[in-house]
Amino acid sequence: MATARLLPRPPRLLSTLRTYPHPPRRTFISLPDPTKPQILTASRRLPYDHERLYDIIADVDSYVRFLPYCKVSRVTRWTDPTPGNPHTTTTRRWPTQADLTAGWGGFEETYTSRLFCVPTLGIVEAISGDARTEIPASELRRHGLTDHHPGPDIGSRGVFKSLVTRWTVLPAHDDAVREDRWSDVRLTIKYQFANPLYTAVSAAVADKVAGVMVEAFVRQAERVLKETRNDPGVAR
Repeated sequence: MATARLLPRPPRLLSTLRTYPHPPRRTFISLPDPTKPQILTASRRLPYDHERLYDIIADVDSYVRFLPYCKVSRVTRWTDPTPGNPHTTTTRRWPTQADLTAGWGGFEETYTSRLFCVPTLGIVEAISGDARTEIPASELRRHGLTDHHPGPDIGSRGVFKSLVTRWTVLPAHDDAVREDRWSDVRLTIKYQFANPLYTAVSAAVADKVAGVMVEAFVRQAERVLKETRNDPGVAR
């Protein structure tokens, strides 16, 4: 009589499985801190005289015609007339306040901006909301300017808690450009949204804003200065 042979019982695989904690997830997108102002910058070196470029940037009324993200630009206050630059014989006024409509990434806002034109530093600055200018008070006084904190009818109305747009135009000084008139143009945008959610939503677009604006200014400078060169009635 044959004896039944018992086969070994297969191992219970499920009972021997061990569980391990999930590895930490990597974050590939670093979102900006919504509690702190964000800063965007872009710069270019251009083969034009810095005073001519400065005049183009100080023409805030013209922004709506060439500057991306700007849908309204209307100067509402000016300084008293001052002597013009060496290329003209007329006096001129500098803008001190403007109504602007700007935005990016699907956000748009209309606000009143305080303007600071300081030719000695090559600065044209627009400020709205609760931001304050960082231009030295001595330079402001030199040009008859003061930074009064905005009243209830001046400043941001919802999207931006603060917004500072500063253009700086200075002569380029180095061996590479010493024989020609070149200029360094720099744009700095410092802003903070009123709602932290806006910071996250606009993060993918914000990094491109300054560069796009500078390129638009370069094209405007080419157009304006080309027309100036071709106009025999304009002193050069």
